[in-house]
Amino acid sequence: MKKYLLVTSVIFAIFFVSCTPPVYLPNSLNTPLLKEKGEFNIGLNSSIGGCDFQTSRAITDNVGLMINATYLRDRNELLGEYRDHKFAELGIGHFSHPDEHFVREIYIGAGLGTNSLKENMLFQSEAAEISADYIRLFIQPTFGAYTEGLEGGFSMRVCYINFYKVNYSNFDFIKTRTLFEPVVFMRIGPPNLKFQTQFGYSLRPFKDPMEFSFFYDEFIFSFGFNMRLNIK
Repeated sequence: MKKYLLVTSVIFAIFFVSCTPPVYLPNSLNTPLLKEKGEFNIGLNSSIGGCDFQTSRAITDNVGLMINATYLRDRNELLGEYRDHKFAELGIGHFSHPDEHFVREIYIGAGLGTNSLKENMLFQSEAAEISADYIRLFIQPTFGAYTEGLEGGFSMRVCYINFYKVNYSNFDFIKTRTLFEPVVFMRIGPPNLKFQTQFGYSLRPFKDPMEFSFFYDEFIFSFGFNMRLNIK
């Protein structure tokens, strides 16, 4: 009997999560792979979180700055559903070149975001309406390699999320969470303009398998373009 109840509970939890709209939408990771002072990167991506705009600048031969922003506005008038997502963050970091074609970098930073949505739920008479404002702190090491026409590597963003303002009437909402967000990325094209893509996952370490009150999107996937300039 206990085994039956456990299996039933797990199935219910998985089904419930799959039907619950995510509140936290991870944006794509900014992996600039800066090489020298004066270098300037601009990236534009389409991701699960929306449209991601990314910039980075090498202010010395080893110190870089980054600014990232995300915007999403989606409306379905037929179903009466909507989603609005806005996020912006600032980071500073250190980069170095152990080899001519390799880069290692680490950035830290913070950002503010807001997300509001209304979505119809399966087997429920009322739509789910959620709004949440949050702050995100992050540290992000990256290891990359590059040639004239190809760049790629691995990056791990470790985030601390604090939803300091939440409006959700149906369930209690866990307002803080630490997330591990590893991705692999690739850029291909001529030296100054490349097509880029990345794929990864947003992981909750040590989570309770029965915990389904923190709703977020687990996948990180994006594609877009990266432009590299050198402004000295």
